[in-house]
Amino acid sequence: MLQVLSRPYVNRASRACQGLMNIRHGEIMTYQTLARIFKKEIPYDKTKHLGYLLGFFDECYISLIKDFMREQDISKEQIVDIFQLLPEQGETYDFRRALNHGEF
Repeated sequence: MLQVLSRPYVNRASRACQGLMNIRHGEIMTYQTLARIFKKEIPYDKTKHLGYLLGFFDECYISLIKDFMREQDISKEQIVDIFQLLPEQGETYDFRRALNHGEF
């Protein structure tokens, strides 16, 4: 029991992003799947992934996204490459503004 309590909680940002991006969906996409999409290990499929990615960029604040990137070893370029595939709509506004103002 002491070992369990003394271990640090891992992947906090990743789990938070997973919870936030799944708020609008009945089916859960794991943070591991999300990381594989950003790393292009899984090809982006608009019909399957668009809603989750919009939720990710809408619900996750910039510092949380940066922590997620660190935990999952994802580069800024990988995030931006996938972000550029998304339509310009309300869910992308905050991230796009942060990107344009050098906050990301």
